[in-house]
This record gives sequence, structure tokens and C-alpha cells, in this order.
Amino acid sequence: MPSIQDAIDSAVDAIQRGDLGHGKATLTWVLREDPGNRLAWLWMACCVHEDDAREECYRRASWVPT
Repeated sequence: MPSIQDAIDSAVDAIQRGDLGHGKATLTWVLREDPGNRLAWLWMACCVHEDDAREECYRRASWVPT
């Protein structure tokens, strides 16, 4: 099993190559393992096409626990 950081690196590489499906699938795994991972949420915003979904990703990326 890859580390969270290795998985994010793989997802970013896939996204930058234009393989949004692989990037999204990898980020989905990351976010199941670490739901508060801001970097993963920011990159997930690149993988979704709906404005509402993108806004939700950005909202989760900026969420700060109190």
C-alpha cells in the first residue's frame, strides 16, 4: 500500500498528464484514508466538472477545525 504522499504524487502526475480518471480514483482513496487532507481536496477540484462539486472541494480544502 502506498503512503498518502506517494498516492498524492501519483494523482498529481496523472492529472498533469490529463488522466483525470486515474487522478480522481487515487485522490478518492487518499480522502478515504485522510478525509482532512487539504492538498488532496485542492487537486480533487481539478478532477470534477460540476461547479457545485468543485466548490465543495475548495470548501473542504479550506476547512479549519476549531
